[in-house]
Amino acid sequence: MKNFLFTALLFALMLPASSVFAGEYTVRPFLLDHTAVPRDVITDTVLLTNDSPIRKYVIFATVNEISVDKEGEIKEFVSPVMTDRSVTLPSWIEVKRSRIEIPPGEQIEVPVTFRISPNAEPGTYHAFIGFVPAPNRPTAERIAMDGEADGVVVKITISDQREESMRISSFEVDRFVTGENNRSIDITLENKGDIASAPTGEIIFYDSRGVEITSVEVNQDGGTVVEPGGTATIHSQVPLGEGLGRFKANLTLDYGEKQTASLHDSTIFYIVPLHLLIIGLIFVIFGSLLVTFLFKRTFMSEEFHDGTDEVTMYIKEGHDADPHEHDIDLSKPKE
Repeated sequence: MKNFLFTALLFALMLPASSVFAGEYTVRPFLLDHTAVPRDVITDTVLLTNDSPIRKYVIFATVNEISVDKEGEIKEFVSPVMTDRSVTLPSWIEVKRSRIEIPPGEQIEVPVTFRISPNAEPGTYHAFIGFVPAPNRPTAERIAMDGEADGVVVKITISDQREESMRISSFEVDRFVTGENNRSIDITLENKGDIASAPTGEIIFYDSRGVEITSVEVNQDGGTVVEPGGTATIHSQVPLGEGLGRFKANLTLDYGEKQTASLHDSTIFYIVPLHLLIIGLIFVIFGSLLVTFLFKRTFMSEEFHDGTDEVTMYIKEGHDADPHEHDIDLSKPKE
């Protein structure tokens, strides 16, 4: 009988504390939830309580990255020196890794510090900090990986501090559209923000009376992406026919992931078919030549005289050419 009792006691001491002394050891809080930005430093306190009147607990802290999904998968902890600190929450967590002793009936406050990486990407990250009663660290880590450890779930949301800013550098249509060879539309965009963007929108065309004629979509497939600090040009075509007239093109573009913003611009152009342009040019040339000819004929036919020109005298038929006393002899000067 004594041997049986000794064997049962020894077996009980070898079992994990969570199984033998369920309810005697607690970890609070259950969840640490923070919103942060890169380079933030956040400190929390986890309270470990030993409600047993006789047993001392030896605790080891473990840190595991977890994915919160339908399966509740817990991933194996990866050492910070072997992982990308910009996207791995465990590498931002600082917690005491040596043994933590909790005497009977006492509480221990364990500080937990989160040092957010300067290169942390926006998003939501999850981790599990286990505080596991165990004889050594390898055993504690195994118990945590089996999902049997008490601990704290950590949720860190990295807010997106990047800015979205675009501007239209130029919106160009040929001043005179004469045919298929010069119907191109060039929209040059500049990204002055921190996020790559593919603006989309439309160009609406109006006639000289302000009546909408047609429209054309711009970059609807997102094929043109403007990188941060860069520029890009979106190409399109004037969709109007061969009519003659003055037209206005209004451009509207939308961009942005966090918050949609709009860009606007407009330009004026004329559609002049090439054959009409040639006919008009011929009329201009012909008119210029006609005006020149008339000018020369009007002004160059006039004769300008000075006082030295000889005056021609005519004698009426039947008139006596012999001079009389009362006649003036114009052939020689009067003495």
